[in-house]
Amino acid sequence: MTVPPAQVADFLRPGSVAIVGASRDPDALGGRLLPILRAHGYPGRIFLVNPSGATIGGEPSYQSVDDLPEPAELAVVVVAAARVAETLEACGRRGIGKAIVLSSGFAEEAGPDGRERQEALQSVARRHGILVLGPNCEGFANLAARTPLTFSPAIDFERALRRPPVPGSVAVVSQSGGLGFALFNDAMERHLAFSHVVTTGNEAGLDALDVLGALVEEPATTVVLCFLEGVSDPDRLRRIAGRARETGTVVVAAKVGRSAAAARASRAHTAHEVGDAAAFDRLVADAALVPAADQEELVDLGMAFSRAPSFSGGGVGVLTISGGAGAWAADALASAGFEVPELDPALQDALRAYMPAYGAPANPVDLTARALAVAGLAPPLELLLASPDIGAVVLASSFGSPRSLEQEGAELRRVVAEAGKPVVVYSYTRPSEESARLLAEAGLAWYPTPVRAARALAALATHGQSRSGSRSADADGPA
Repeated sequence: MTVPPAQVADFLRPGSVAIVGASRDPDALGGRLLPILRAHGYPGRIFLVNPSGATIGGEPSYQSVDDLPEPAELAVVVVAAARVAETLEACGRRGIGKAIVLSSGFAEEAGPDGRERQEALQSVARRHGILVLGPNCEGFANLAARTPLTFSPAIDFERALRRPPVPGSVAVVSQSGGLGFALFNDAMERHLAFSHVVTTGNEAGLDALDVLGALVEEPATTVVLCFLEGVSDPDRLRRIAGRARETGTVVVAAKVGRSAAAARASRAHTAHEVGDAAAFDRLVADAALVPAADQEELVDLGMAFSRAPSFSGGGVGVLTISGGAGAWAADALASAGFEVPELDPALQDALRAYMPAYGAPANPVDLTARALAVAGLAPPLELLLASPDIGAVVLASSFGSPRSLEQEGAELRRVVAEAGKPVVVYSYTRPSEESARLLAEAGLAWYPTPVRAARALAALATHGQSRSGSRSADADGPA
């Protein structure tokens, strides 16, 4: 069953929540939910359900769903697998039409018991019209609505978060709970801002394509990162990808299951059949999705597509304060299929005004470290971007200290925005926390290696070409 995008969007923004299986133990799954909701400033009403009826976190709890003073919009179910179906029955009686089942022990289990429990869950949900996310998932976080309905440590201020997340334009949908929130964790470290993280688990109700279909309709979401174990309806994914092109949303997809061992792991993890990897690759190409090889590349591409325009052709300029870093960037770009052309003499003469006599203006443009104290990076970058022969620039510099960004971050932002060409940063020293924040403010995608910077630029180029028309698939079937 396909769930309409508006219904999924409503699911991801509940006005009230019942935690069924709430616990006073801060290390229990049911004990993590309330503190996380409070820390993020969830604006809705929270009801706690625990058979003891004890006070939890200073709040009263109710002994059963039937005792709730009013029906919550959504129930988060974190009880033993054997009790999930009866809990959903109680939710149905009480008029609760949405549920996240965090509990495990369903179709991912070996043997018939887990499958029978999942079928019972689905039967109850159908009878009462309850829309279910899960089971065996880590829930979701809607950052814009301050609604983290998950036990993930990645979003817990006491366990991982050092600062409040700033809502942004990148979303995640993942059939794996752990990896979905791992992407968020990595992105937070790099000051990449997310709008949603949604994990779907065994998909007894909502599936990844339901969520993807809703996210591409979200005006604030421009990039969706997908971690998939299996896709049972390729035609539906093609239709969603077509809609993403209409809304201007970039969909980046990574899929596991390219080996027999990975296929076994996916069946045991979320009960997904991974299908044929080659068929999935053809589907990605046909639907003009952006492929990613692993979680590092998913976040790299999320940063590229949320901060840079598409590459529309031309050569690539390399602007650097380190000759070695510039040469390494040029090698990486050449390996990725880009041309790093020698600049015309007039442009070289203009660039010499921003470097000492021992600098090199040919391309890579080596300003040398001395240039930072003289004119900075923004003026020569503006010259380079103005060249009709240059379609993109790799800025290779050191941002271990935020000093240069503090001095000219606003000017860099202006130059990059006015040029309308992609600029990616290769910071050969790891950016400091403050530098990462300032790079985000300047709208610059950054990478700690030249290969990753070139790979991100290559994705921008390939996607820009593919949006003009997708290729025909030469095979169908589960991917």
